[in-house]
Amino acid sequence: MDVPPVDAAPVHRQPVHATRRIVRTLLAVLVALAIVLPVAWRTALAHEVPQHVAVRAYVAPLSDRVRMLVQIPMDAVRDVDFPLIGQDALDVPRAAPFLADAARLWVADGIRLRDGARDLGTAQVVAVRATLPGDRAFASYADAMRAIREAPLDTTVNVPHGQLRLEVWLEWPTATPVGDLVIEPQWAHLGVRTSTVLNLVRADGGVRPYSFDGNPGAVRLDPRWWHAAARFVGEGMHHMLGGLDHLLFVLCLVLPFRQLRPLIGLVTAFTVGHSFTLLASAFGWTPDAGWFAPLVEVLIALSIVFMAVENMLGASLERRWRFAFAFGLVHGFGFSAALQDALQLAGSHVLVSLAAFNLGVELAQVLVLVLTVPLLDQLFRRAVPERAGVLVASAFVAHEAWHWMRERAADLSAQPFVLPALDAALALTVARWLTAALLMLGVWWLMESLIRRWATPHSASTTRVSGSPVPGVAATLACVVLASSFAASNLHAQTAPRSTMAGVYTADQATKGREVFNGMCLGCHTTASHQGTAFQLKWFGRPLFDLYDYLSQAMPKTAPGSLTEDEYVWVTAYILRLNGMPAGKVELNAEPKWLKTVRVDSVSVRNGASVQLPTKHAPLFARHP
Repeated sequence: MDVPPVDAAPVHRQPVHATRRIVRTLLAVLVALAIVLPVAWRTALAHEVPQHVAVRAYVAPLSDRVRMLVQIPMDAVRDVDFPLIGQDALDVPRAAPFLADAARLWVADGIRLRDGARDLGTAQVVAVRATLPGDRAFASYADAMRAIREAPLDTTVNVPHGQLRLEVWLEWPTATPVGDLVIEPQWAHLGVRTSTVLNLVRADGGVRPYSFDGNPGAVRLDPRWWHAAARFVGEGMHHMLGGLDHLLFVLCLVLPFRQLRPLIGLVTAFTVGHSFTLLASAFGWTPDAGWFAPLVEVLIALSIVFMAVENMLGASLERRWRFAFAFGLVHGFGFSAALQDALQLAGSHVLVSLAAFNLGVELAQVLVLVLTVPLLDQLFRRAVPERAGVLVASAFVAHEAWHWMRERAADLSAQPFVLPALDAALALTVARWLTAALLMLGVWWLMESLIRRWATPHSASTTRVSGSPVPGVAATLACVVLASSFAASNLHAQTAPRSTMAGVYTADQATKGREVFNGMCLGCHTTASHQGTAFQLKWFGRPLFDLYDYLSQAMPKTAPGSLTEDEYVWVTAYILRLNGMPAGKVELNAEPKWLKTVRVDSVSVRNGASVQLPTKHAPLFARHP
């Protein structure tokens, strides 16, 4: 039997011309991507936010205006299509309007000035200048003004525009001289991290430097004493309330003693202790070695562990105030770490600012106690037995502080410890602290008498606290010696900072620096330009920080700032060795505070000849051009 054929489903074949059209379309898309993607990639790289941007500025209040000079790296300028030639080099003849746009967008719009509460309005862009990274005109206000007026960038320069620097001259006209200049920079968006060094050029020719990271808010450049006091009261409260370790120590301190009289005695002892070391730190009595700050952090954590353990074992009021005073000395060093950077905003009112900062710390302590003591009383009265509550809370705090102490001890162990040089500076430091120890002994004796009287009011009128008058005499003598040693330090030690002739780098660092210099810098810089008379005239008598800062911003010429921090430290050590400054056992480091205490020696002694070199640059600032 024949089976009828079954109609098969029709097969739809793609026409040949349609397939070719799809292939051609795909090829066209691929070609377009091949052309567009590299351009887009280069554009993205060109507009990448730099990791670190260093802003330098001078501000000079004049009789009828406020003048400011600002320098930023060009790689921080984005969204401006500069005219380029060759290998990404700036087309200087056609760049003027684009530089002006960049100055307005990235510099002038990011700064606000006030005279007290009166806004000075929008800045006027007077002039703009692109400079090479090795240009040193911005090292002083007078040279920077001269350069922006008279030294435009050479039109034949063939350097990638991202390696140049942008200098901007701004002015704010005023009808009367500015009496209370307030500046509010908002340049944090220039980079992932933005650091600003601002120099106030005073009418007498002096220069007062300020440095800050990000947007610091409103900064009074020449504050009155009440402005400084108000600011530092807030600084003290912020540091106390923002430091969990300080708060936990205060809570452990008063946890078993929540009555008014013991609280006043304990808080007073802690206050006197940290006030003493805070004042000593502010006047530069503390070691500047890298291990000191980690050591203080370890001791702060240890103080919390100790207090918590004593709470669990049973605290005695007689012992507790002594521990409060002793550990207050340690916490004062911790407070000083937050105060040191802020003291630049005190103007000429350092002592007022110190007192205000201390007052802020005390107000924060009182606020914490006013809020927590009633809560603890209610908790122990209604929910948890007092002894059990003290044990549980102290155990929890001790556990946390123990982990802090271990972590901080690991940081401390990583710090190199080098014995100090046996010189006059060390002898003066030892004399200071011996004097301070005598003074603390007298304060200890006085506080013991007062706290005993305060803690035992019924016997205060009939019982005479026994004690020798020797501590009081010792305290008086200590005050006299302290004042004389402080005066002597002002006349001698503080005017003679550490010298590079004392061995501030190691031979290994100088050897590594030679390798880095020969490999990265020798093509554009020669060793001859960094030694001998040229080096002496430029650097001798200045802080070592100035040399390190210059090297880190100018080398290598083809890619300034591209080396690591360690490599710049090694190059600095190598250049010191080139100029006959001996190596020592102390490693050079990049800590700005430490570098600023080291002076590039201002006296060159070679073959028995002594040549005194100029170290003062005050005449450059005698008048505002």
